[in-house]
Amino acid sequence: MSPPAAAPRPPRPTTVTIAFWLQLAVVLVLLGLAALTVAEAVHFDGQIDRAVRLVPDADPDEVAGERQGNIATTLILGVPAVLLAIWLAATAVPVRRGANVARILVFVASGVQLLVCFAQCCSGGFLVPLLVAPELAAEPSPEWDEEWETSTFFDTLYAGTDPWDDVFFPAAGLGVLTVLALSAAVVLLLALPPANRWFVPRTAGEALPDPAWTMPVPYYAPPGYGYPTVPLVPGFLPPSQPLPPGYLICPDPAAHLTPGAPSSSPGPTGPSAAAPDDGPDGLR
Repeated sequence: MSPPAAAPRPPRPTTVTIAFWLQLAVVLVLLGLAALTVAEAVHFDGQIDRAVRLVPDADPDEVAGERQGNIATTLILGVPAVLLAIWLAATAVPVRRGANVARILVFVASGVQLLVCFAQCCSGGFLVPLLVAPELAAEPSPEWDEEWETSTFFDTLYAGTDPWDDVFFPAAGLGVLTVLALSAAVVLLLALPPANRWFVPRTAGEALPDPAWTMPVPYYAPPGYGYPTVPLVPGFLPPSQPLPPGYLICPDPAAHLTPGAPSSSPGPTGPSAAAPDDGPDGLR
């Protein structure tokens, strides 16, 4: 048995077109965030090199730990942004063409973005035990905290203010908020009824919903019009023709007929109905 034929697809709604361009904007912002993360990693690696030059006797384990933390932070922030950008870029054109599967993937990507943002916010707390555990295993001395606080390398690395940080953190925060806002707008536009009807069109054999009420068809036709003559009965309406609330039926439909049209309204017939008497003796 062949599948039911799909009804002709209506024109693409404006909401879908707007969602397509907003989705491309999300892709560009995500790629910008990934590039900004890489630039921050390169800058911080240069800061580590500067601290090593200023402190020649720096502990190699401390230097290696900072470099590993820099790489881990870059991967945690940059890789999800690149993957989400590829995901949304791959589904943008199918969404514009009306692929419902691509629309569902966009919804999934928006949910993944929320999870990624939550995980990235908590990643700092997750990384602290992983970075500190090797140091604790290598130096179980009770004076480890004091040595950490008085380390010349760390004091040199984090001393003073870095103008780059005044640019990186506000730009990264603004980019994340922009991605979340644009993604929410895309999901809303693709979920509106016009877009939903366009992505999931009716089949050709699918019945449309019945109207709440239908106007009654005329059930009287004068002779000579090719229709059978149906007598008018005041107050009668076929049960298959429902009326809206408050619809009134004229008690004398014959009053609305044109002159000369036959009438089936009840009334006196015969010679006595032609000329009524004006007096008790039949005088006029």
